[in-house]
Amino acid sequence: MQSAPSPQKVVRAPALALAVLVVTGCAAPSGQTGKADDGKMSWVPNLSSVASIMPAAKGEKTPVISELKTGRYEASPLAIGEEKDLAHRRADGIGFVRAVSLAQYLTALRTQLLAGSGVTGVPGRVVVLANPAFAAYSTPDGNIYLAMGWLRSLENADEMAAIVAHELSHVLLTHHNSDQWSDFLHKGQAWYEIAVRIKAEQSKSKTVSKTDAKNVKDVQHNVDLFNDKLLVPEWNRSQEREADLLGVDLMIRARYSPTAMVSMLEKLKAWEDQNKETDEAFLERLRQTAQTDAGQAWNMLTKKVISTASMNHPKTDDRINEAAQYLDRHYGDKKLPGMHPAAWKDVVTRPDVVELVKNYDSVFQAKKLLDANKLLESFAEAKIAASGSTANDAYPNWILSRAAKSLHRQADATAASQRALNAAEPIPQIYEDTITVYEQANNITAALTWTDKASAVFGGAPRWRPVKIRLLRKAGKTAEADAETLSCSTNAQDWRRLCQEANQTPAPGQNATPATASPKPTTPTPATPAARQPAPRPIPTTPATPPRTR
Repeated sequence: MQSAPSPQKVVRAPALALAVLVVTGCAAPSGQTGKADDGKMSWVPNLSSVASIMPAAKGEKTPVISELKTGRYEASPLAIGEEKDLAHRRADGIGFVRAVSLAQYLTALRTQLLAGSGVTGVPGRVVVLANPAFAAYSTPDGNIYLAMGWLRSLENADEMAAIVAHELSHVLLTHHNSDQWSDFLHKGQAWYEIAVRIKAEQSKSKTVSKTDAKNVKDVQHNVDLFNDKLLVPEWNRSQEREADLLGVDLMIRARYSPTAMVSMLEKLKAWEDQNKETDEAFLERLRQTAQTDAGQAWNMLTKKVISTASMNHPKTDDRINEAAQYLDRHYGDKKLPGMHPAAWKDVVTRPDVVELVKNYDSVFQAKKLLDANKLLESFAEAKIAASGSTANDAYPNWILSRAAKSLHRQADATAASQRALNAAEPIPQIYEDTITVYEQANNITAALTWTDKASAVFGGAPRWRPVKIRLLRKAGKTAEADAETLSCSTNAQDWRRLCQEANQTPAPGQNATPATASPKPTTPTPATPAARQPAPRPIPTTPATPPRTR
């Protein structure tokens, strides 16, 4: 018996077939554009069929855990490997933080919650992000990423258990596998655009035909509409509810108070209300920042993805109500475990955790002061942050280097930059700064070397692909740039347009957009969370996989 084809092959085959059909002129009968009679691209399913592929509601008649498949965990087809996943997530934000006692506690908590699931061999670990938000997400490799913002606000071990149980539930319920559909649609879109370009080249035309150009735009529109606006958000909303409810089940089996799921969600709601910002206000702030610091604008967009990805989730008020109703429906007549405030207090008062939280509070404050151009105050806070157990951490030293550079303290800036580069937990921003310095000095060879180093450090994360393409073109290596653009377009769909734009960078002696470059997109691609390649897609920044933000 032959083995089943891999998911990657299953996805690639129809998309590649589509490309071949377009190139050979067989994508539609002669005189037709490849659209169905109703005007939709024929390879994009009719939206009327969405209801038939939506997952059925769980938890109405029986606890969600009663429907959970037990036994050996089956790895997600989207998994890339636990360590590689960690490397990719490092490239998405501003680093991971380490405190030995906190890491030990979270590892034990995860093990405790898993024990009651009946599922064995689940990969992954819990990682704390250098992020002041109330955020958490999980990935197909089983890793759970938890923002530092929670540490000061939680009142007991049960609320931390609620966060971990929720994210662990996404893993156990294989929610990330729905992203294969998103991946298929965007891979098909990428191949279609490439095929149109090849078709133009075969006809010796420097531009694509109006019909093909319109088809490309139609494909982009239909994919974005179907996937990001209609299908994936509904999947996400359903999955968030299921993860809350299974999380309640896991907490009860691990002897944590399930009412903490409700109190944790109430804290999330309070944080959301406190940190609301209109899209108009954010875009204005982004515009002003981009005029003086493109790198900072990039980071603002990344954080915006993390903090707003919950728009694809049900409203927190609804989640609170549904969790409370679920508890009443299935556990109302049972004696439930009580809260564990002492256990959590024991964790957050340990010396290494206290210093970690204090120093990162300082660096987050230093960042705000730096953005407000209060340079001396920012430098002072950053000095506190880069001391003690966090003296060699990347993010505090990166902020210290930026504050020092703004004050023309070059020796301090250089020393802090070097510590950031040598940190055990790297961050992408310091590599971007280094690459920029060499690029601005027109030392493209060194800039390319550092781009390759960054790619290696962050596990080949696609964040560095547009950078490399731009630098290859500046170095006159246009064939390599074209090859890298093709690879990016087919294997990193969230970065496709940025890669294509980078491949329009003029090569030495060239001013016009190269004929072989992909068409410049006219509209930005909304990003989905990287963790699920859910939908996060703001522009022009990394997907953020996210990932799932609470």
